[in-house]
Amino acid sequence: MDVLALNDFVNRAVYGEWMMLVFILVGLYLSFRTGFPQFSRLGIALRETFGAIRERFLSFGGQITPFQAAMVAMSATIGTGHIIGMVGAVLVGGPGAVLWMWVAYLVGMATKFAEAVLAVHFRRQYTDGSVMGGPMVYIRYGLGRRLAWLAALFALFTAIAAFGIGNLSQAGAVGAAFAQEFNVPPAITGLLVALLVGVLLAGGIRLVARFAQVIVPLKLLLFLAGILPLLFIHLGDIPGALALIVSSAFSFQAAAGGAAGAAISLGLAEILKAGVGRGIFANEAGLGSAAIAHAQAQVDHPVRQGFWGLTEMLVSLGVTTLMALTFIASGLWQRFLGGDRVEAARFLFAEHPLGVAVLGLMLAIFALGTMVSWGFYGEEGAAYLFGEGIRWPYRLTFVAFAFVGPLGGLAALTSVADTLNGLMAIPNLIALLALGGLVGRLVREFFGGMPWQPPEED
Repeated sequence: MDVLALNDFVNRAVYGEWMMLVFILVGLYLSFRTGFPQFSRLGIALRETFGAIRERFLSFGGQITPFQAAMVAMSATIGTGHIIGMVGAVLVGGPGAVLWMWVAYLVGMATKFAEAVLAVHFRRQYTDGSVMGGPMVYIRYGLGRRLAWLAALFALFTAIAAFGIGNLSQAGAVGAAFAQEFNVPPAITGLLVALLVGVLLAGGIRLVARFAQVIVPLKLLLFLAGILPLLFIHLGDIPGALALIVSSAFSFQAAAGGAAGAAISLGLAEILKAGVGRGIFANEAGLGSAAIAHAQAQVDHPVRQGFWGLTEMLVSLGVTTLMALTFIASGLWQRFLGGDRVEAARFLFAEHPLGVAVLGLMLAIFALGTMVSWGFYGEEGAAYLFGEGIRWPYRLTFVAFAFVGPLGGLAALTSVADTLNGLMAIPNLIALLALGGLVGRLVREFFGGMPWQPPEED
């Protein structure tokens, strides 16, 4: 078996049905251990996060504000998959996939909450003010020296996966959007993207955070400007779209699909896989990537940053839901069922008053934000493995790949990196299971008014 065949085999396993079941079960376990914060503590979470952005600045540890840490995480999470990927999920699983996506999000909220809590609890703060945190750190210091190899695996998977999911695929999306909608040569796009990403990564987490707190609101405003006119056009079909999502969630017989209009029958397994898969890999809960950003927050208790994990998921859920509802209400899902997701998205946005150019601009901005945050994630993984001296070589390599991305090629590396992105979840989920009781205790102490006691240095 050659390398690519082995990669294809592993890829099918890490993105397969059994792995999705593990994500859901871990999310349910953490929900029980933490008292279902996605429901019982949601009001408190909103007051502690978006309701307190201007009122509270907790300068305790960390390098950036809690809001900035959440924006870095959200910038990485809310990417092209929320647009093109959501369309693809409906084309593969039909409208019923959306309901199972909601289920995955609701369960995953507890997972993202726990990741943020553990990231702050176990982070390492050094004498120069810098912080190292995330799954590699809470695996190492939470599970002990004997399982330090799991922490190293996570860091290695992150450092390499960033070149694919966070670089080549994103830069390729920017290049394709600019070439198709604005006739910009890929080489020019690659140069501009590389310069922007290089400057931001060179400034470290503080500059990355300042960029994220601008780019995320810009992403959301641009998305609303793109989707709301389409939603208004199909407003009368929204109730029917919602009813179809519920009625077809357990089985669906499509009237027609694909260019030839052939009948397509979707079974429950296909609907579940499309919906749950989109929910899991759109919000990144369980992959552990967002925890690297949350560890940087200046906060007096890990649970406060956990609240940002919940609200981060709510925003992501809102974007994917609006995208799905609009696409289903348009009726285009029937025409393209089983077909090309990019072409389907282009047909949808062709109805926009400003035309398909809106889609191209959205994809470009979404992708750029994802690249910068994932560049930071990958750099942190590399620094955990090889020390601070690896940062500049890693940054320069990341920038070089950002230039190559719009030009195309390196499909094999992108495929391997995509597999490693899925493999990141395995050591992280093991740690979440082992440390779920600790997260539950921290939650009880927080609401009991007890001060946070960081773990002793190892």
